[in-house]
Amino acid sequence: MFIFKKVQRKRNTFVFWILSKINIKLFVTVICFIFLGNSIYGNFDSLSNQTINSEEILWLLWGVLFTSLSIIINAYAWKLLINNIGCSINNLNIVKLFLATNIYKYLPGGIWHFVSRYNALRLELSNEKSIESILLEPILMLVSGFIFIPFRGFNISMYILCWSSTLVFLPVFRKFLIKELKVMKSKVFTNNNIIRDRELEQNSQNISIRMFYPYKPLFVEIIFLLFRFLGFLCCINAFSIGSLISKGILISSFSLAWVIGLIVPAAPGGLGVFESVILFNLGSYLPEAPLLASLLCYRLVSTISDVFAALIYPVKKLFKV
Repeated sequence: MFIFKKVQRKRNTFVFWILSKINIKLFVTVICFIFLGNSIYGNFDSLSNQTINSEEILWLLWGVLFTSLSIIINAYAWKLLINNIGCSINNLNIVKLFLATNIYKYLPGGIWHFVSRYNALRLELSNEKSIESILLEPILMLVSGFIFIPFRGFNISMYILCWSSTLVFLPVFRKFLIKELKVMKSKVFTNNNIIRDRELEQNSQNISIRMFYPYKPLFVEIIFLLFRFLGFLCCINAFSIGSLISKGILISSFSLAWVIGLIVPAAPGGLGVFESVILFNLGSYLPEAPLLASLLCYRLVSTISDVFAALIYPVKKLFKV
């Protein structure tokens, strides 16, 4: 009996060791890719029969327009957020920095847009403020996403649960959140991990709590998500399935998928994760083949929009506009 317990203990230790070595984000992303690939394979014939004529192309172009505008709105929300944490930058165009670096999220690792922004910001701000402004931006995006998740139906507990996420920007919660995120993410922004990690942990005590609640950045971020959703809705309408489902369920599922895609993915832009969550949520409401076609087109629309947004300032400079 003693030997059995000893063997069992060693086996459990080995299992926990294996689990600790697994990259959870990569694991979930791979599972989602398998799920998505299986759905595409099972509907391949129906997908190949989907046609795109001039009307569908027009809807997709509207999708590119709304999604491109959403990126610009997101950049403006970040600018307001930087002002909200007590920083004023005159020598740096924040919107231009955001748009130029947003495309870097497609590089392996998915962190290079953050690193590039940090390298630019630290020339104007302290290291602490630079990192704080970068770490708060995804939180702002997540909170705006939670706002729309309860729209599926009238569930008071769901509204309270999701809308209470706005409390993270209250000074006491924000101070704790930023302190923990700085320690967790410091290696992303620093080369000398041993020295800089210790400095960041000590300087986390210097986070200002005399900031106003970021009403304006949050409001603009909500508008960003609405425009993002309109781009998705255009792709849904391109395949004539938008009228088959209520807009409340649609925006709720979109927001949930977008939030999970922002938190979980190992692939850039929530690739695979976003599509899988949408399929899982809406598969019982909409025909699967047109829904898959809409998701594939939306991924293309999102990528094109990122490229367009990154080219805005270079094109303006080229034509001296």
